[in-house]
Amino acid sequence: MNVVSVIVGVIPFVGVLFAVGFYTLLERKILSIIMIRKGPSKVSYMGILQPFSDAGKLLCKEFVVPTRANVGPFILAPALMLIISLLGWLLYPYKSAEVFYVFGVVLFMAITSVSVYGVMMAGWVSNSKYSLLGAVRAMAQSISYEIPMGFIFFCVVLCSGMLSFQEISTYQQELFFFSFPLCGALAVWLLCVLAETNRAPFDFVEGESELVSGYNVEYSGGGFPVMFIAEYSSILLSSVVSAVMFFGGNEVLTGLFTLAVAIFFLITRASLPRLRYDKLMNLCWTVLLCVMLSISVCVVVLVSL
Repeated sequence: MNVVSVIVGVIPFVGVLFAVGFYTLLERKILSIIMIRKGPSKVSYMGILQPFSDAGKLLCKEFVVPTRANVGPFILAPALMLIISLLGWLLYPYKSAEVFYVFGVVLFMAITSVSVYGVMMAGWVSNSKYSLLGAVRAMAQSISYEIPMGFIFFCVVLCSGMLSFQEISTYQQELFFFSFPLCGALAVWLLCVLAETNRAPFDFVEGESELVSGYNVEYSGGGFPVMFIAEYSSILLSSVVSAVMFFGGNEVLTGLFTLAVAIFFLITRASLPRLRYDKLMNLCWTVLLCVMLSISVCVVVLVSL
């Protein structure tokens, strides 16, 4: 194993941890602007060091294990969530040939499918009814929304004829963005990633008004920020994949569209109220699935011409 491979493997993880910290700062700033109030502004200039202050405060708190919890899995669950979340960043579409996954799309679908196990473990081993309900909701929600998401990947792969994110991005750079012919799939994709990452208005997994805090209600100290980092890392990864799949182009364009999708997550949280859980599941199985089936049939017909 040479030094370049190690550096290429380690840099994304360090960068993601910094990106998550400043993404939370961006979220608090945007929410404060929308709600017409002051955001974080005390720690350093304009609150720039606020994420480090929050991380230090949380990590210095005591990590309490509930009496009736299963101790081993309870401690392991946050680490499992973080590892699975960071594994997805290995699929970042580098332009160099050092890291190249031929079946990157398949690997991304596998990682997003496995990510629900961390939430399931955290909810079950806490031995709390609120945690367990949050975990059950996460499983049902994730499984449901992976079906239309699979059809979206099918459409993109069929249009490009490639399973690698690098090649899909390069293909759009030479021709056109997939966001134009697949605008319906893009709309469904944005709804799916909101549900997959448990963001408002689909944040039923951690619905404060119903489940106190959902699957992570029993976590304190270092366990909570680790789960928090895993969740926000998944949001940023979904933003990158959205930009690569539907806008492609060079790395500057990919970065701009990634930022746009990441801000979309924040504005959606501030703008829309939480839905009812049965309406979320109904939306998936009766609307999004039918829409994606129709779009998939159209794509197959057009590509075969």
